[in-house]
Amino acid sequence: MCFSGGMGGMEHDSVKLANRLSDSFEVVLFCKQGSFIQELARRYSGNFLCEGVSFSSTAFSIAMLVRVRQLLRKRGIGNVIFFGASELKTLHFAFLGFDLNIIVRHGTTKSKSKNDWLHRLVYSQVNYHVALSRHLLKNVRKIVPPTKGVKYRIIFPSFEFADVRPEPKADCRELVITHVGRIAPAKGQLDAVCACGALADAGIDFRLNLLGGVEGENTEREIQQAIEHRGLGDKVSLRGHVKYVSDVLAASDIFLFPSYGEGMANAFIEALHFGLPCLAYNNTVFPEFIDMGFHLTLAEDRDIDDLSAKLLFIVRNIDEEKERAGANIGLATDYFNIEREKVSWADILV
Repeated sequence: MCFSGGMGGMEHDSVKLANRLSDSFEVVLFCKQGSFIQELARRYSGNFLCEGVSFSSTAFSIAMLVRVRQLLRKRGIGNVIFFGASELKTLHFAFLGFDLNIIVRHGTTKSKSKNDWLHRLVYSQVNYHVALSRHLLKNVRKIVPPTKGVKYRIIFPSFEFADVRPEPKADCRELVITHVGRIAPAKGQLDAVCACGALADAGIDFRLNLLGGVEGENTEREIQQAIEHRGLGDKVSLRGHVKYVSDVLAASDIFLFPSYGEGMANAFIEALHFGLPCLAYNNTVFPEFIDMGFHLTLAEDRDIDDLSAKLLFIVRNIDEEKERAGANIGLATDYFNIEREKVSWADILV
């Protein structure tokens, strides 16, 4: 179940997991009627069922409650994997009276405590909390009330990685730096532009690709103003949604991702698999990648001066950084393996 109307990583992940599990289970994906998720699910038509639910409020919806109960009964559902948070207030009542194995999958960092009577009620039926990283699991234990008998798991997402890197790039052309993420506050595009200003100051030829749809018009305006202020109009491209992100990553030299906080960023994992030197802030999940053995560079959290210095270092040592990052390809294939993810989920499904 994922009732989000967005177009980000969580929405992609819900469809991807439904398809993964359909190899071994009869899967029904519950989503918002007319949503991006429903459209995305059509690509896998025949692998699993998709049921759209119409509702107007995520805080509490009688329409969602009634329709979900109808579908649970109609489809004979035994396991529920829920992506999200807000709709649980409604779903708690939709689940009453059914014998369900309820799993909440956590992919984003939460900041506001849920340890009040309402959330203790809402989470009281949950059997498992599944997080995508150690950071997220720690966050869940801190924010979400521990209910009776609940269990916790970490399950890494998996990827069907594209073929790694085409022909070696010519040394004479500009360096291509890429950021992937929706244009929204705290996703890091503004910091990336500011850091790339240091490259321009040093006389380094580069291009910065910013991939992702716009979810914050004010943020897009700030980014455009920063580009103009630094005179980077011919160096930075806001390319919007790109159908095949892997093609852009394959043509890139550096992945620059100064996000203020991620649970487990899909694009970052893909960049690691492509053997790209990756630069991020030292926050949330990113130190875990180093603990896992990946080579990447971390700047002090939200310190643009340090981010600029680290980016300049990578550029000036690009051949060595690419060689060291090459070892990430095999690690990513191992950690984010499809069969590993399917076995981990099957272990907690009934």
